[in-house]
Amino acid sequence: MRLPSLQQFFRHQLQQGFHAHGLREAGTVEYVSEVLARFAHTRALHALRDADGRPLEYIVDMLVSWQQAQDGARGRREGARERAIMRHLGDYTLFMSGLFRERLKARGELNYYVANGRSAFWRSADYEPNPARRYTYRQLYQDFHPISDMLDYLRRVQLPLNSRAASDNLLAAFWRV
Repeated sequence: MRLPSLQQFFRHQLQQGFHAHGLREAGTVEYVSEVLARFAHTRALHALRDADGRPLEYIVDMLVSWQQAQDGARGRREGARERAIMRHLGDYTLFMSGLFRERLKARGELNYYVANGRSAFWRSADYEPNPARRYTYRQLYQDFHPISDMLDYLRRVQLPLNSRAASDNLLAAFWRV
């Protein structure tokens, strides 16, 4: 029996959730499933590094690094580092605001993550030369709230991982890896 890839698994789960929440953009489903598959590897959450090689763990650090990249580009908007930072910031905030919503709410940071994530996708669209990808970033900007809500729904309803999960629950075991 052939098992689906992680991205295929997430795409299947997202298609159901997106449809239930009135989100119909196939490119957005594909993009978000790729983000979830990438961030399943914890090291991808902190893929951005500062000049000393330390991971950028906080939104403010990512924004400072983006500003430094902008200053270094002397106004050129095509800098690869600027694009990478904005894309990562959008992906990271979407992931965290959807899958770790209770934690962000408890810390009073949910609105901060959402605002910075939406802004990052808007800027990513500005930097993006590919029209199809630019459109996807604009959709992510526009639908950030419902996508984040859908990811929260996905985690709570479609993929619940509570402490009562049975030890033989394969999905729970997968998430612990």
